[in-house]
Amino acid sequence: MITIEKDTKAEEIFIHAAPEDLRGFAKKLWQMSEKAEAKGKHKEQFTTKLDSDIELSTTPLAKGSQRSVVKKLTISSSAT
Repeated sequence: MITIEKDTKAEEIFIHAAPEDLRGFAKKLWQMSEKAEAKGKHKEQFTTKLDSDIELSTTPLAKGSQRSVVKKLTISSSAT
């Protein structure tokens, strides 16, 4: 499970995960890049739902209200 947080101004993103979860996320990004090269473009969404390929956490890790949890992450890639 990965926790993604953003600051209140959305100027900085924080990603928290165990090493094996980061490797899984990196593997998924690599697969997305290969699909984009083969098809010309590719887009995927990761959410807090249990059926998401990469599950996002809904539990904030930062103390206070300086950050909020990202509940949906959309990544798109296009070969140019």
